[in-house]
Amino acid sequence: MKINLEKVKEISLITLSFFIPFVLLIILCNVNGLALNGYKNYTMMMIDMQSEYICYLRDLRQILLHGGSLIYTTEKVFGGDYLSIFTFYLSSPFNLFVVFFKEEAIPLFFIWSSIIKMAFASLNFYLFIRFTDKFRYHKIIFAIGYGFISYSFIYMSNYMWLDGVMILPLVALGLHFLKDKKHYWLYPLAIAYSLMTSWYIGFMICIFAVLYFFYLFTVSFNWKNKEFVPFLVRFAVFSLVGGLLSITYWLVAFIHLSGTKGFSEIPPFEWFTFSSVFSGFLENNYAQANLIRQYRYYISMFVGVVPLVFATTFFFNKEFKYRERIALLVIVFFYLFMSSNTVGAAILHGGKEPTWFPGRYSFIIGFLVCYLGSKGADEAYNLKPYWYAVPLAIGIGGLLLLKAGHHSSFLEKYPISGPSVAMYFVTVGVGLIISLCHYLPIKQLKNEKFQSILPHLLALLVIVQIASIYRGGDKVLRTNVNEQQYQTYETYLKDHAYTSSFDAIKEYAKKNNESPFYRMEATFNRPGNYNQIDNNPMFYSYSGLSNFSSSSKKEVEGYMAKIGFHYNGFFSKYQAGSTYGMNSFLGIKYLLETKEEKQNFHPYFLDNDTFKQIDINDNNGVKFYENENAINLGFISDKTTSYFINEGVTAESGNTYWFNHFEYQNQIFKSINNSIDKDIYHPLSVSSYTTSIEYEDDEFGIRTYRNVKKGDRITIKYSVPVEANNFPLYFSEKNYRQDISFYVDSRPMRINTYWNRGIFSFPHNTLHSHTLLIVFNKDFENVEVTPEMYYEDLDILKEYTSGMKENEFVVDKIQNGLTKKAFHGHINIKENTNKELIFTLPHESGIQVYVDGKRVKSMTKFNIFTAIDLSNIKLGDHKITIQYQDNVLVLALPFFLTTLLGFVPLVIFYDKIEKVCIKKVRKRKYSL
Repeated sequence: MKINLEKVKEISLITLSFFIPFVLLIILCNVNGLALNGYKNYTMMMIDMQSEYICYLRDLRQILLHGGSLIYTTEKVFGGDYLSIFTFYLSSPFNLFVVFFKEEAIPLFFIWSSIIKMAFASLNFYLFIRFTDKFRYHKIIFAIGYGFISYSFIYMSNYMWLDGVMILPLVALGLHFLKDKKHYWLYPLAIAYSLMTSWYIGFMICIFAVLYFFYLFTVSFNWKNKEFVPFLVRFAVFSLVGGLLSITYWLVAFIHLSGTKGFSEIPPFEWFTFSSVFSGFLENNYAQANLIRQYRYYISMFVGVVPLVFATTFFFNKEFKYRERIALLVIVFFYLFMSSNTVGAAILHGGKEPTWFPGRYSFIIGFLVCYLGSKGADEAYNLKPYWYAVPLAIGIGGLLLLKAGHHSSFLEKYPISGPSVAMYFVTVGVGLIISLCHYLPIKQLKNEKFQSILPHLLALLVIVQIASIYRGGDKVLRTNVNEQQYQTYETYLKDHAYTSSFDAIKEYAKKNNESPFYRMEATFNRPGNYNQIDNNPMFYSYSGLSNFSSSSKKEVEGYMAKIGFHYNGFFSKYQAGSTYGMNSFLGIKYLLETKEEKQNFHPYFLDNDTFKQIDINDNNGVKFYENENAINLGFISDKTTSYFINEGVTAESGNTYWFNHFEYQNQIFKSINNSIDKDIYHPLSVSSYTTSIEYEDDEFGIRTYRNVKKGDRITIKYSVPVEANNFPLYFSEKNYRQDISFYVDSRPMRINTYWNRGIFSFPHNTLHSHTLLIVFNKDFENVEVTPEMYYEDLDILKEYTSGMKENEFVVDKIQNGLTKKAFHGHINIKENTNKELIFTLPHESGIQVYVDGKRVKSMTKFNIFTAIDLSNIKLGDHKITIQYQDNVLVLALPFFLTTLLGFVPLVIFYDKIEKVCIKKVRKRKYSL
């Protein structure tokens, strides 16, 4: 049997294009202390990955292994759709393999899946340039350059973006196949994959696909070419097919994410500095982690020095047609121009500036550099020698420019790498030698033996490229390690250890025949959380309130702020937990607290025996509390005249006074039971007021201070009435400012108001008198300060909650379906005059309520929750079902299934369909 050496060489290069970056990545991770095979050293988790993504992935694993819903979750604030989280963070098919990892080994899954995606990016790029051009050994240089693009290292913690980096070469290859009328399946599947794994990155890839199509269109056809229109139609048809194959992802995500922080206005136009774009091509462009903690001014697409040199020479090589060079130059210019200003960058990000991690599309620029470099290297010996002066001039000119005094700040931020500069000029030198050997009129250089050596000079650059990309990747990992960005494995295992505590309370609830729906919270955050973001409910898989993601609805965030939970529009943390009344109203059945919890975050209503301490053996030093007044998922309430409750009062002057947290909560409870009509929350009386600052009160008693100087103080003493000596005490302030500090009895009430916005509780003292100190940390011309010092009357609260529990909707069963999630239960209606049934689940599209199997109209109550009118429902026991059906998914499924069924026949018979259509068009044209 004769061995085809060419095939062996080709298969070897395909294999190497995967395994070279794969092995290099393993070496890099080991050298920098990233754990690959054990629970030691560093994980790759940093920033959002350790606060959010690890939680989502743990939760997905729980759902896949133990059953759960991918449609609806009660682990978001109050509850909400799950697909917005799934399509944004979790939809990569790689994530399905998380079931083969133990919970304590999930950080290993993160790093191995990222390594594999980056290796596949290299392989896919090699396949792209191999099948769009001739077989040449040096193409592997550009494949491993793309696989090792600095973007993937820097944004590795955003693991859901790496699928897009991986699939981009196949999108481009699919477009070439469309042009050549073969393998029609690849392009739509690649586009569908990009949109399914991250519709956000997929959107960026779709923009590129349109631009790349026009490049192929321009290069391959002219207006008179008969293939001109058919190629345009093929692109439109199979783009539509790719969109429809992924419609259950991107359409669902788009609809669900409307009304979240994912939508905002285009920013004002502003040019970036030259260095902000130029630095993206440099090895050292990630000199400090803070570069990615900004909205703009940073992109990264370093792919090694070899692609950079030959990408430059491509535009001067006459072996390529002018049309091709101009078309690709237009695409490159488009991305560089859009990257150079705020508006362009926002458009490429989907119309919104990113919060941190700018330049999220920059992997596309890296792809273009590798593609252009590959083409330039293919024809390196057909380039006139003098054109190598261009990359030479760019290198020397860039260094001289950066050495100029006014660029000193740039050099401080991005120090020039000597070895990288040397490798750049070596690459220029090799290219120049190849060109000289081809063009110099020296007879000895023209013989066949010497000419056969020339291509191998390019192959020698593989070593240069490997050294270059290794240094680029090492720079990123080393910077993160040195700046302690990566979470240690030890810290993650501390987080994981608390799983047993949450499992213990779940087991306790089962033994006590607890309803399958109840909410719980923890007054502590995980030790490994790098900031105050709290996603404990998803990390430990329980129904809770403290959750943050980009899928959080603005109205939910607003309501959390109104009722005094710590929520600032981006982040949430249970901390002091608002009030005992709100905990009961929202069904917080269990609380967990550690002995390490800081005192100013301790909910002091626990000290009033409002929560009963549970005796559970636990090795983590956790205290467990049960709230016997917690309301189930729903309760019967009096009707209100409007779907919302009052948020303030308006004076005759037209000015409006908006209620503070406590007045707003009073309104909620009064709306539930009009017959009680008593306040639960009462302000403490002021016994003395001391300040030297001039102030003025308005008609509502809002105090405005004039000409405040930094260091000025206000001291207010409050007295607690005798009847409130055993009731919880609370402090809050409506006008949150980081430049004003508050201290109650010398205890700081707010470490940093950016993170801590809401109600704090504080303990009684023996004097039953408390001092509030307000300190101004900057000058103010005019500033409002509205401190809130209240006590909670537990006797009045008990009147409200006892009535609510008598008319409680008790959940008996939770049912998960393909497109819906349902809560089945029962309720006993004792009177139906002017009553409503309220569920503490947000009212949104897809919420449906059934009474005894018959659907009834639902409405919004308390600005946010779901309710139904009970006026026409008979007295007695009734079966109630409240379910969420993802209507967007239901709408999208028929389009997906129809496209899926028709996909194979379309691919097989498309040529015949196209021929028939062309004949009919031409026949009609001639008949006219």
